[in-house]
Amino acid sequence: MRDKVAELVENRIIKKIKSGRDIKPVFANKTAIVFESSALFVPYLDVALRSLAKVCNLQERYDVIVLTTELEDIDCNILKKSISDYKNISLRFYNPSYLVRDYIKNNKHHYMEINYYRLALPWIFEEYDLVVNLGADIVFLRDISELLNTEFSNSEYMAGAIDLGYIGRLNMKDIPRDELCLKEPVHYVNADVLVFNLHNIRRDFSMDKIMTLWQKYKFRCAEQDSLNVLFEDGIKLLDLRWNVYPLRMTSMEHIAETSAEQIKMWQKALKNPYIVHFAAVPKPWDYPMVGYGELWWENARNSAYYEEIIRRMCMSAVKNESIPNCSMPRRILNFIFPMGSRRRLLLKKIFPPHSQKRKLIKSVYHKLRNKEIKYGMS
Repeated sequence: MRDKVAELVENRIIKKIKSGRDIKPVFANKTAIVFESSALFVPYLDVALRSLAKVCNLQERYDVIVLTTELEDIDCNILKKSISDYKNISLRFYNPSYLVRDYIKNNKHHYMEINYYRLALPWIFEEYDLVVNLGADIVFLRDISELLNTEFSNSEYMAGAIDLGYIGRLNMKDIPRDELCLKEPVHYVNADVLVFNLHNIRRDFSMDKIMTLWQKYKFRCAEQDSLNVLFEDGIKLLDLRWNVYPLRMTSMEHIAETSAEQIKMWQKALKNPYIVHFAAVPKPWDYPMVGYGELWWENARNSAYYEEIIRRMCMSAVKNESIPNCSMPRRILNFIFPMGSRRRLLLKKIFPPHSQKRKLIKSVYHKLRNKEIKYGMS
């Protein structure tokens, strides 16, 4: 009986998300906005789509495509309905697994399937010239048509914003500076807001060449590392306001280790962000007090998934918020290592009470706490 139910569910998914080799542009401009999504992330994708629609230019056309193998027809219909008032936005769902299946099967390293989709974008969208690829943990404050009209030189393959969190980790020696053998590690870009020049990539690269790199090396940051290595000499830098990490997230500690000039650049972007990216933890759906969390929730309140988002947050709070009114570093600790979990027990074994390692961790905690007080976050 259980197998029959599973088969029915699978059939509903296949009917809604047709797998094929010829996804065509809806509009004449041959550009698309692309998300990759699991079933778990659907509520947060809905919030991102609502924020995108709210600031869109009604004179522009937006071809939005979600790459997935998991979404059922009920969720696809809910997502379509959420932006149905915007006749200038087309929303479709597409299963590109056929294109990457053999690469996954033959790869000795284990990456998530949706990571492969980002590398395969030029061949998934063979009829397109440009796509803007986005993560779902974002909120839009500016019309994205500016990115859809990005101009590239003949030698540029993609555009992205500098990842200040990564640069901070380099300076902290959390990541070896020569790990990726980049000429300019300080130009490393984040992969959750990227503009791809599909035409130039298809001209100079084959899909085999791009996927072979993944078979040779195990990358710390999956496709993000790989894209920075592949296209290092052809990356156009976007204004940091297109990918802003907010306050009250773990990324803040990493950014604090960047140069004074980079910190000033981040602070300037924070005042007028175009896209807020909740790249680290905690996410706004777990901790509403994160920076710009109120804007995320402003969109979430109108979502058909609002009650589900609240339910998940309450469950997370019951598990992790055992210490009332605790500091932000403590909240993050409880989120990553919930009280009573195996991860928490393992952490205690690695850092036993009164050990030197435990003292080091405490010093890091107090450093974080002092920064929290300094920035007025408590």
